[in-house]
Amino acid sequence: MLRFLIYVAEVAIVVAVAVWLANRPGVVSLDWEGWRVETSVGILALSAFLLAVTAAGIFAVWRWIRRRPREWSMRRRLSRQEAGVRALSDGLVAIASGDADNARKHTRRVGSLLDHAPVTLLLEAQTAQIAGDEAAARAAFEGMTQNEETEFLGLRGLITDALREGDDTRALSYAKRAYALKPRTPWVVDSMVSLLSRAGDWREAQRLIEESQKSKRSSSAQARRQQAALLTERARVARSSGEAADAYAQARKANELDPALVPAASLLAQLVAEDGRARRARKFLEKSWVAAPHPDLRDVYLGLLGPQTPPLETYKAVEALVRSTPEHPESHLALARAALDANLWGEAHRRLDELQAVAPTAGVYRLRARLADEDAEDMTTPAEWLELAASAESDRAWVCGDCGTVADDWSAVCGHCGAFATLGWSQPPRIHRALAHSGGDDSITNAPETLSSAGVPGSA
Repeated sequence: MLRFLIYVAEVAIVVAVAVWLANRPGVVSLDWEGWRVETSVGILALSAFLLAVTAAGIFAVWRWIRRRPREWSMRRRLSRQEAGVRALSDGLVAIASGDADNARKHTRRVGSLLDHAPVTLLLEAQTAQIAGDEAAARAAFEGMTQNEETEFLGLRGLITDALREGDDTRALSYAKRAYALKPRTPWVVDSMVSLLSRAGDWREAQRLIEESQKSKRSSSAQARRQQAALLTERARVARSSGEAADAYAQARKANELDPALVPAASLLAQLVAEDGRARRARKFLEKSWVAAPHPDLRDVYLGLLGPQTPPLETYKAVEALVRSTPEHPESHLALARAALDANLWGEAHRRLDELQAVAPTAGVYRLRARLADEDAEDMTTPAEWLELAASAESDRAWVCGDCGTVADDWSAVCGHCGAFATLGWSQPPRIHRALAHSGGDDSITNAPETLSSAGVPGSA
């Protein structure tokens, strides 16, 4: 509509000018170099108009000719870029699917079509990795570090490569470079803390954690958990070096930061007891049990009683420990063990029945096997319970939250993947349970389901 109005306005102007000239006839005379030209005003106006139109046409043609090579070049460049982007996309798809041959082909095509070396280097590194050529991958990552745009990504690749080879020194060197570039990146901070911890540089690791917390680079909960884990390790080192006062200070601070961190609570209780304050240590363990019921707390608690304590007194001590959480599975388990040791068969039966209803693990069935063996009135056989134990859910253990590896004991650093402060008390992943049951790959797909309490011997 607007264009139509503009067109009408232009026509109206031309008509108005033509009418104006027609109503004002006259002669225009031009003398130049002995020549005289006479014409009317209308003819002169028309000639001027035609001259202007001709000049504009010539200028447009000249500009079109001038721009044509540039447009051709731009179109060719855009066409190459489009083809390069398609090759890049195809290369990434090939890498994701593990097709090394197609990945190499598309990588070469990207290199010939795109004048963007960093992208090519990234594809080369990824392609080399899926092909198992670690040397080529490392070279590509090194090349990426020479470019500002990809230096950070190249360093991450080199860190991963170094960790895969078990070269913590080289990994730490790359991590420091990455930290200098982007200190606010969470994975860089985590890598630095983990590597410094593995190197035993607890003070520097703690400094990074505190700095990360102050700058809001990590959540307060994560920072507290990491600090508590680090302080616990520092307390262990101090204790082994005979520095009891420093160990106590570190363990106490760790416990304040994370009361549910069992290793810190256990260590603190032991340090208090070694200082001659056994009663206070027991009270502390009873309080810690409420925050995190755990077999380690039970072991430390019973260790305070002495080796000559009668089994019945031990059972009463366990009752005092779990008094605040009588229905927790760990409380039932602790009381069941103590009852078995004290030959309290009825109490052992009751506690194990409770456990079978809520947590029928392999450990529970092994205790039932022991009860069947020691209690003359038990009508089941140990073999029946051991058979159930072989296919039951595994007992809770220290499991890495990153890689799922099961550890024999707690540590601030996962011994398998090197992650920091990731070990938690939980049931192992299904794959670990299946492998533990049969020791073969077939168990992964044929892992038995958890048995319910209805599947116990004698229940039919």
